[in-house]
Amino acid sequence: MAEFFIVFSLMFLLVMLLIGIISIPIMIANARGICGGERTAIIILSWMGLFFGVTWFVALILSLVWRGECAFGMDNLDRLEKLSRLYKDKVISKAEFEKMKSRLMD
Repeated sequence: MAEFFIVFSLMFLLVMLLIGIISIPIMIANARGICGGERTAIIILSWMGLFFGVTWFVALILSLVWRGECAFGMDNLDRLEKLSRLYKDKVISKAEFEKMKSRLMD
């Protein structure tokens, strides 16, 4: 009975570790604001990593390379207002503000 408990505990820990590793690209994509089809592709490739390990690496690379265009449903005006608040509160410098503002205007 004790051997069963030890084996079950080790398998449970291994599964939890595997799920944690598999979800790394998904968490990165969520944090970067990646959504839509790109996010779906990252999720599918990440979970396919259980069967084909290389797809997990592809998902990881894509989550780091693709730009997050839909940061939680904010449009450019909302982003600009938030950016302005950050500059007024002296969280970001003038150069950072101008750089980010020019990106939003493009």
